[in-house]
Amino acid sequence: MLAASCPAGPAFEGGLIKYGMPGYDGAIESVRWADGQFECDIIGDTQPHGLCGSGLIDLLAELRRYDQMTPKGVFADKKQYELTVVPEYGITLSREDASNLAQAKAANYCGQFILIRHFGISPLDITECYLAGGFANYVNVDNAIQIGFLAPVPKDRITKIGNAAIQGAREVLISRKKRESIERLVKGIDHVELETTPDFFEVFVEGCQFKPMPNEFR
Repeated sequence: MLAASCPAGPAFEGGLIKYGMPGYDGAIESVRWADGQFECDIIGDTQPHGLCGSGLIDLLAELRRYDQMTPKGVFADKKQYELTVVPEYGITLSREDASNLAQAKAANYCGQFILIRHFGISPLDITECYLAGGFANYVNVDNAIQIGFLAPVPKDRITKIGNAAIQGAREVLISRKKRESIERLVKGIDHVELETTPDFFEVFVEGCQFKPMPNEFR
């Protein structure tokens, strides 16, 4: 078994993004481009205050899908610094925001790319992929793959399992047998230091682009 830590930072949790926020009431959780404007779904019965992680992923994917942004995060109008998402409430996405999101995404990209390559396989060879955590529960998988946030594993092999850390902690607290099993498993996990990979910088730079991860690795 292999494991890696992806220091993605707080961008997809609302940090470093002007109108970013956690998934609280008032957060835009999904975004679609329709009839020349963005349509948004908002958490709670309230006005929008910003974009949470799932909303940011949708927004980036829609900008790419409709050629409003290049893979490098530059808006189609190269002189444009900010793009308006919800004009009634002044919610925007800036080029600086896109840059911060690109770097956060790249860290996540590196972890997946390097571990998959370690096994000598491609994303299409993966038979089961589990997405854990509250954030993952609300991510649009197609959009996440479209911008390279997730490896292009076939969608029917991807399962969202919620807050696995809490569930796992509960299991080992009430079952000695499961705790002993986990203790054995841990000893068989090799941690991959992503930064020590010879071509880490090249992979990171590639991961900064808003485009799908390749299906074949070298």
